[in-house]
Amino acid sequence: MDEIISCLQIITSPQSNGVNKLSDSIRTLDSITNDSNIELNPRLRHFLENRSYIKALQFLQGENPEKGICGK
Repeated sequence: MDEIISCLQIITSPQSNGVNKLSDSIRTLDSITNDSNIELNPRLRHFLENRSYIKALQFLQGENPEKGICGK
C-alpha cells in the first residue's frame, strides 16, 4: 500500500517531481491495477481504473472522497 500512496503523491503533486517520476508512477499504478493477483479494495480499484488519483489518495488517507458522475 505504501507504494500506491507514494505513486499517488507523485502524481497529485507533479510540480515537485520530475516528468520521469510522474510517468513511472502512472505505469506502476497501471501495473498494480491490472495485476489480478493483487487484492485491492473495490472502491480503490475503481478510482485507480478511472484515474481518479486524488480520490484514491483521499480514500487511502481515510477521507471520504466526493462521489463523481458515476455515483461511486
